[in-house]
Amino acid sequence: MSSKQTKYITLLLILIISFFYFSYLLKWEPIILGVIKELILLPSILFQFGLSFYFIFKIIKEKKIRLIMILNFVFTLLIMYSFVYV
Repeated sequence: MSSKQTKYITLLLILIISFFYFSYLLKWEPIILGVIKELILLPSILFQFGLSFYFIFKIIKEKKIRLIMILNFVFTLLIMYSFVYV
């Protein structure tokens, strides 16, 4: 997977998860949003975790850290924090 593709995928996943998280915080829950959330949110979160492992292996292999990797790790930590404390 090229660097440009992983950057776009990571940013897309962050936007999807952030949108649903803010809709939850604002208590905005129309029925169509609930249906879309059930179909999109779980695969997005799982793919986010998968990309984190991909980036860990890439860091070990290349010994090079990019900004998108740090952003992915921070966002993954925030997701795990929200599972535990929210």
